[in-house]
Amino acid sequence: MSIVPQLPDNAPFSHDQRAWLNGWIAGVLAAQARGGEAASSNPSATPVTILFGTQTGSAEGLSKKLSKELQAKGFAPTVLGMDQYAKADLTNCERLLIITSTYGDGDPPDNALSFWQWLSGEAPSLSKMQFSVLALGDTNYERFCAFGKVVDARLEALGAKRISDRMDCDVDYDAPFAEWVERVCNSLAGAASLQPADGGLKTRDTSDDLKSRSTSKANPYAARLATNQLLTTPTASKETRHFEININGLQYEPGDAIGIVPENDLALVNAILDHGGWSSDDELRHALMHKHDLTNPSKDLIQAIASRAKHDDLTALIDPARSADLRQWLYGRDVLDLLQLLPKGELSSADLTALLKKLQPRLYSIASSLKATPGQVHLTIAQVRYQAHGRARNGVCSTFLADRVQRETPVPVFIQPSHGFKLPTDDTKPVIMVGPGTGVAPFRSFLQERKATGARGKNWLFFGEQSRTQSYFYKDEWATMMTDGHLHRMDTAFSRDQERKIYVQHRMVENGEELYRWLEDGAHFYVCGDASRMAKDVDAALHQVIEQHGGKSADDAKAYVQAMKEARRYARDVY
Repeated sequence: MSIVPQLPDNAPFSHDQRAWLNGWIAGVLAAQARGGEAASSNPSATPVTILFGTQTGSAEGLSKKLSKELQAKGFAPTVLGMDQYAKADLTNCERLLIITSTYGDGDPPDNALSFWQWLSGEAPSLSKMQFSVLALGDTNYERFCAFGKVVDARLEALGAKRISDRMDCDVDYDAPFAEWVERVCNSLAGAASLQPADGGLKTRDTSDDLKSRSTSKANPYAARLATNQLLTTPTASKETRHFEININGLQYEPGDAIGIVPENDLALVNAILDHGGWSSDDELRHALMHKHDLTNPSKDLIQAIASRAKHDDLTALIDPARSADLRQWLYGRDVLDLLQLLPKGELSSADLTALLKKLQPRLYSIASSLKATPGQVHLTIAQVRYQAHGRARNGVCSTFLADRVQRETPVPVFIQPSHGFKLPTDDTKPVIMVGPGTGVAPFRSFLQERKATGARGKNWLFFGEQSRTQSYFYKDEWATMMTDGHLHRMDTAFSRDQERKIYVQHRMVENGEELYRWLEDGAHFYVCGDASRMAKDVDAALHQVIEQHGGKSADDAKAYVQAMKEARRYARDVY
């Protein structure tokens, strides 16, 4: 039996104040025991559970904002990741708010897999529950917000009642999030007796809040670029660079990402202005440079162009049944390509800006440890450059950093904390890291951190690229770590150095016996990089290794991997 701390009788409070504070302390400790973020300042406040499903951390950040909003209105919110759903006791939960992203083209994010398995399978009646869902997504994907939609439908099917209708958000989610929060709070207020917003004490910020409190997507920090270094040879088929950015006091941890707010390419902006006859409009030039997405035409712009242009192909492709064909047609085309289907003067500048999507920050895995590189963030970024439809095309942020940022140029940045992509808290545990290409970035951070802290666990890195001589990123650093005994094993896969292409998943299978032995010794397994193929191939190889060297059936191997995920020993940072 645990004893809840109490204020002493001689504390400088009245009897009623002391009773209220003792109740508040008990409430905070109870919430901590459930594994959530306690945010209540009133022991009699109405409890609300917030579950988030996240791949990059956006849903987690919004959940914490929602928690503060609810706390200010007198509720007692508890924030949990979906992988901690069991702590929420959902069968008895009366008020549930869900914020979740969709991974890839319709799948649950990694931390939501076990929750969805429970919800879609063995979950009982949830008739006691009131709920609402905020779904995060990207309209560039055919199955926009698909996971949020199926969660919403499944909760209703299990008897739960909506507090407020589901809100589906595109990548620019700030305004719909605020609208949803207002609707939810108003609905909850109608069903609960609220305490005044300033009626009590507030708990301290969590470490993640402290880490990102001074910067955000809406309030970035003006950093400065210190280093821009080519990692590949000039003749390599892909260009990858190492960047070092001075951040002066911003805090981050290995596994976190940094958001960069880029500028569009002035050459593209000027070409759009010239085509539209707006070359003298400096206000529009500034808006196109800093506010609008010029590389991914919005659905609204496509519809507007299709309705005005005499372009049979585009008119046919806007049929919803041909969405896959439309995506293929749009590949390599930007806003200028669409505008060129219209004669000059067909659209006004006001019409144009109303039809464009908002320019979004780009997130990059951090490739350094703050302990090893104080005051700096290091990044490993592939530059996007290609030819399409008779014109050179450039990635917005990758070439912003590589070509257009000078030492005096401010680079707006913010820290995006990671939810689950973290080093083990027990530094004696081994770690296995699979990071082909720029996916090696967070593992450079992991290794620097483990070295700086004197971690005792072994480290094994799988790295892959096209060519050993042209694209072996950080080769000398890995060699030094191998020599000093910090990097215990490294396996490489250079796909084009031989006739048969070899990838990291092949190296995993080749070394399966030792890989399985490390897993049995409690190793944490990490993957970073391309989600569409690499991450799936690595996952399949992991199952194969466990089956072959663990003597397990396919179902047993699946259960083994699931147990790793639930123990947070299998984490992915994929995109």
